[in-house]
Amino acid sequence: MTRNILMPVRTVAEWGGVHEWTVDAAQSLLSAGHTVTFVGQGVVFEERARATGADFITVDWGDWKSSAEQVAGDPRARAADLIFAHAPHARMLGLELSRRLGTELYVMIHGAYHDYMYTWSHHATGFLAASPSLVHFTHRFGRVEPWKVSLVPNAAPRAAFDLPLRTLDERTSDGVGRVVTAARLARDKLSQIEPTLQTIATCAQLRPDLRWQLDVYGDGPERDSFERAYRTGLRALPNARVEFHGWIEPHEVPLKMNDSVVGIAAGMTGVRTIASGALCVGVGARSFVGVQQGQNLRAGLWSNFGDHGTMRFTATDLQDDLRAYLDTARYDDAVRDAREILRRTNSQEVVDGAMLSALQC
Repeated sequence: MTRNILMPVRTVAEWGGVHEWTVDAAQSLLSAGHTVTFVGQGVVFEERARATGADFITVDWGDWKSSAEQVAGDPRARAADLIFAHAPHARMLGLELSRRLGTELYVMIHGAYHDYMYTWSHHATGFLAASPSLVHFTHRFGRVEPWKVSLVPNAAPRAAFDLPLRTLDERTSDGVGRVVTAARLARDKLSQIEPTLQTIATCAQLRPDLRWQLDVYGDGPERDSFERAYRTGLRALPNARVEFHGWIEPHEVPLKMNDSVVGIAAGMTGVRTIASGALCVGVGARSFVGVQQGQNLRAGLWSNFGDHGTMRFTATDLQDDLRAYLDTARYDDAVRDAREILRRTNSQEVVDGAMLSALQC
């Protein structure tokens, strides 16, 4: 059955993980024969959304109630038989459109915000959650019926999993060891600063024969805070420097991680760091889950690499783990094993199947 899908999407940034998730979702839905119309705002987002072949309705999220009137009268919205909303403001608009148009509503939960779900969840057909911790959160704190909630995790494309696995020696053959972050430089990412500085300081101490570079990809309202912290923190390390690169195209992130020794990441970037074959340190908005091996990896996958919180879990010591895994043989085995674990659960094809099933498309 072909579905006409209206997809409201709103986050505070011009571009970020939620936007990327929805663009990937649109590609999957379109490939399966459905139609997709985004509802959103922002030049970059609209450009990348339209590049999938989807349509786009522009709204002003600062006045979503007036936008609801506009969208409800749009023939593309009136033709929709499924609304798939992402993030609270988009959920508000989606719920209002569902009431006006009688269209069934699905809500994607990307973060640990209860959004007063218990006051409106009975109006939604289903919920999709981006991590097992969010499934738990939606049940316990959102008070949503458990049978309504499906797990649809973040994914990495096949191209990331198919990148060559580079040994530690190959990654540092030019005399440079790279530590990479790729994220919105926003308040919820400030928790990455201290583990990042600890990581590059430990690496510089363990391998003084290398020059160490911290590559920061992304931008956002807290860029000045990141710049001050990183430049101040690296002054005492004669063999380390930092460079801020700004935004890059989404498909370039796995390539940068594939060149790195360590990636500091949460959310979608965590999945893509491991898929690309780099050692990942998971640190998100709500918790630090450490070097992604063993129980740390189990907690990372459960919590979206620390973005959604972990209960009764303490990561192993970061410095001790880096000392262990910067041994060439252990490093090469570790990145290979973690990649194969995620290939089974977080490859784009697996996640696409979970989404299509949850939406009954």
